[in-house]
Amino acid sequence: MKYKSKIINGKEYFAICKNNELLEGKGIKIQFDEDDDMQVAIFRINGELYCLSNICPHRHAEEIYNGIIKDGNVTCPLHGWTYNLKSGANVNLKQGLKSLQKFEIFELNKTIYIEKPPLIIPKWRQSE
Repeated sequence: MKYKSKIINGKEYFAICKNNELLEGKGIKIQFDEDDDMQVAIFRINGELYCLSNICPHRHAEEIYNGIIKDGNVTCPLHGWTYNLKSGANVNLKQGLKSLQKFEIFELNKTIYIEKPPLIIPKWRQSE
């Protein structure tokens, strides 16, 4: 899907949705056209906005937006890996060290904007 971009303070952001389209306590997935790995999950929790990679590094599952939200964390619904909403950090180091990438998100004039995520190809997809 194509999103309108806007330069704010020299940085590129995308207008993702109207503020009333993001429901409290429920995540949504944003897919960019460039590649399947360019996905983010956005959430509004207790009025705060969060934007993380939608792809769980455990099994490369595109399900973070469907995660269980509790105590400032989101848990992948498939295998239970848990990440902090503010930082993307894995909160259970017994599960591994990989975290979710975090992106800037804000609301301006009733529209939600996120910073443009870089395309990062996972190692398993990279050719030698």
